[in-house]
Amino acid sequence: MKKNKILPISATLLIILGLWIALIPFSRPLPGGEIFAFESTPEASCRSPIFGTFTEDSPSYDVYVHPKPKIGDSTVNKSVSCSSRATFRFVLGFSFLFLGACLMVYFQRNKKWKT
Repeated sequence: MKKNKILPISATLLIILGLWIALIPFSRPLPGGEIFAFESTPEASCRSPIFGTFTEDSPSYDVYVHPKPKIGDSTVNKSVSCSSRATFRFVLGFSFLFLGACLMVYFQRNKKWKT
């Protein structure tokens, strides 16, 4: 591919990536429970980074006190703060969005978009 075609495609991908990072809800692992494994680690579902940035987003869940829990083991209610990660994702996503939009405007103004 020519350089003239790669740069506009990368600007479009930056816009899409920025929107995905800034708008899509995310999850993070809960404290406690089993040894870390992708299949067995419980996750806290955080809201969209836009909501978590401007409001306090801290979902609470019941987690087991001891690793390798069995049915009937004691649980404790833990809350996980998602606001700091939401702020990071919001700033990173909109930075990518802004960079991609600036590149698109630059390419259209310099008529490098269709060559």
